[in-house]
Formats: sequence, structure tokens, C-alpha cells
Amino acid sequence: MAYYLHLLLLLCGISGLLTGTGAFVIKRANECPPEWTRLDKRCFLFVNERLRFSFAETFCNLVGGNLASIHNSLENEVVRHIIAAKAGSFERSWIGLQDRIAEGSFIWTDGTEFDFNDWANNRPRTTGNQDCAEINFQGERWSDRNCNGRIPFVCAKDLDLY
Repeated sequence: MAYYLHLLLLLCGISGLLTGTGAFVIKRANECPPEWTRLDKRCFLFVNERLRFSFAETFCNLVGGNLASIHNSLENEVVRHIIAAKAGSFERSWIGLQDRIAEGSFIWTDGTEFDFNDWANNRPRTTGNQDCAEINFQGERWSDRNCNGRIPFVCAKDLDLY
């Protein structure tokens, strides 16, 4: 049932983008939407729905952001603890890092600089089809994995963008 509800919401969102119609939401400046967590000038949302990387990125785009980029150890720990608070554990989850364009050249889906990482030992791998990144691998670090895997994910957006 949840799958069909999410699919319906996704289709309605895409339809609204294509037709130029949509709902208007009034928000106060400098506040994250309900269910989002603020850190400095960014808002983070954990979505406990198991999706492939590309579908998770599309979902984040529809709510005004991208899969989360992480630029320092504080953001890394905050994202991990948002996941733990919402999922009840440090659930393996997508973040917006991938190297599908060029093996070993990781980029964030939001286009920001890749200036921080927290890879687990022997990660990322340079063989196989492990092109997307997850957080909380083995309970705490990052790992690369196949983008077709279905896991929860974290979205992020800047306060200035909405």
C-alpha cells in the first residue's frame, strides 16, 4: 500500500512539473519544513522508504533538494543521528555521492565540491558496479554499492532555495 501511495505522489509531482500546476506552500524564512532537521543553513530529511539511488534522487528533487551531500565531520554525524532517530538504528542509507560518469571520480548530485569523505577501510572499490554511496556501512562509515540496491535515503536542501 505504501508503495502505491508513494508512486501516486511521485506521478502527481511529475504531472505538476510538466503542466506548470502545483500547490503553493507559504513558509517562514529561515525555517525547515516539518519533519526536516536544520543544521546551519541546510535542512535534512531521512526517508525510510527503500528506493534505488536514482529514484531516491528524484524524490529529493521533487521536495526541492538532492540526496544529501556531506562536507564535514559535523554534517556526517548529524546525518547519521537523524537516520538513527527516525529509523531506530544506524540504517544503511543513500547519500548523494556517485561515480557513474567516471570510475573513481566521485561527485555529489547537488553539484557541490567533493571536499570530505568518511570511507570505510578498503572503500571505495574500483572494480564491479559499485557506483553509488551509502552511509552507515558496518554501523558507521561510507561504502560504495550497486545503485540498483533499495535502501532508505537522506535528502538535503539549502534554506535559501525555498
